[in-house]
Amino acid sequence: MSREHVVVALRSSRFVYLGFIVAAFQLTIATHAQDIKYSPDPNAAKNMTVLLKDFDPKPMLHVPSHEVPRAKFPVIDVHNHVNDPGGVHGEEIPAAEVIRRMDQANVQKIVILTGQWGEKLQGVIDKMVKPYPDRFMVFTQIDYSKIDDPDFSAKQVEQLRDSVRRGARGLKILKDLGLGDKDKSGQLVPIDDPRLDPIWEECGRLGIPVAIHTSDPEAFFTPVDNRNERYEELHQNPTWSFYGPGIPSKDTLLAQRNHVFEKHPHTTFIALHVANWPENLDAVSAWLDKYPNMVVEFGAREAELGRQPRRAYKFFTDYQDRVLFGTDSEPETEMYANYFRWLETADEYFPYWGYPGQGRWEIYGLQLPDGVLEKVYHKNAERVFAQFKGTR
Repeated sequence: MSREHVVVALRSSRFVYLGFIVAAFQLTIATHAQDIKYSPDPNAAKNMTVLLKDFDPKPMLHVPSHEVPRAKFPVIDVHNHVNDPGGVHGEEIPAAEVIRRMDQANVQKIVILTGQWGEKLQGVIDKMVKPYPDRFMVFTQIDYSKIDDPDFSAKQVEQLRDSVRRGARGLKILKDLGLGDKDKSGQLVPIDDPRLDPIWEECGRLGIPVAIHTSDPEAFFTPVDNRNERYEELHQNPTWSFYGPGIPSKDTLLAQRNHVFEKHPHTTFIALHVANWPENLDAVSAWLDKYPNMVVEFGAREAELGRQPRRAYKFFTDYQDRVLFGTDSEPETEMYANYFRWLETADEYFPYWGYPGQGRWEIYGLQLPDGVLEKVYHKNAERVFAQFKGTR
């Protein structure tokens, strides 16, 4: 058909014009039809150029999503470091701003674990506790620098008493004990070192809990290779890798800690991070059965528990009187809302707080019963802190 004939035809009928357009469109589709093949592309590996750090897939799931900006019951966050004197846990936040966030999320109280001792401890108490005595609590710590001195134990017991007189309401043990703290000979100080026994005993006499962090995630004790599920995290923080010669095994560290629990039955121990084996809730359950003076909290372990919702639900219900709420995160309203969504809803496959920092998986809501939820949120912590006797 000549160009002139086309023009005449188009002018003669709009129907003919539409038919021409449709035919042209169909021809275009046919030309660009996908050539579907059913064997892998031999160049697939070469074409996969996205780096792991840039890989950020968006799930295509269409599932219910519920925002929980405010907890159903008042919350005591027993694992926080906000405005501690060490200054390594984030920027300082004005106390009034922390209170505003707490009120918004229905957080009744925050426990600042790393308060140190002496004047540094006093500074945290003056800044956070004295203006808001019902909203903040501070723990003290041990000074290992003179562990070789013959009077180390006695001096640390006195330091503990001084801290309690100032207002401390617990003792925090960092993972450095067993992994980093050394005596003058260069030997690591074991967690169950006899020189620490008087300190554990004094905590029981004072009625203050010991919040103890021993070891770390299981993957931190394995090679940092393509099979390590925390590969990215360990490259971001290479000193968190405890794989190699001269480093105690995870089993050794946990055995030392459990020996302390056994030797000091009148002292309450908060085994932080789900006793630092949330990957193995059967083991943690066995410890809770064996050591009645042990409780746990789940700070920074939402990712581990959230990926095993059925097993975690059983753990929470079986040990509903022994689990405390903790976050080990800066007190942000979005962070608390993420934790509340995990504990209160049945939402499926959503990011844990800090994703993908601890691993490339997502989590599932537990939808805990109200009776369990209220214990976890505040009642269990209240019972632990009600044991306080003081220095009388």
